[in-house]
Amino acid sequence: MNAILTQAACAAAALCLCACNCPESASVAAESGFRKDLAAVAEVLDFRQLEAAERALPEGKGLLLNFESEVKWLTLEEAARLDGGPQETQAYLAKLEYVSARLGTGPKAGRAEKIRGALLLVKSDVGWIYKGLIRE
Repeated sequence: MNAILTQAACAAAALCLCACNCPESASVAAESGFRKDLAAVAEVLDFRQLEAAERALPEGKGLLLNFESEVKWLTLEEAARLDGGPQETQAYLAKLEYVSARLGTGPKAGRAEKIRGALLLVKSDVGWIYKGLIRE
């Protein structure tokens, strides 16, 4: 019985190691983080990684990931109705300002559009961690 558990643990560890080191895990972390980052002001309809380049960061190994995405920008009313969305105008406007500064273009509330941008990921012991949008 112990041998079976040991084999299962080794197999699980190998899968985890692969998931942490595979480029796909960085793309998954990027998309997930991007969706959460924009959740207060936009619905991400599509996300596509264009290219990625490793960067040395103070926190360790980093990855600069360029992407293209189709998003539907939310109006203040739509955002306020979201669970976990901004509950006040100031929070909504602050998030719009953050997104606009990082993407170099202002979101257009109520419209769907394709956007291009870059985001930063940092490698940790458990995988890639989304650090946010960056302006190139």
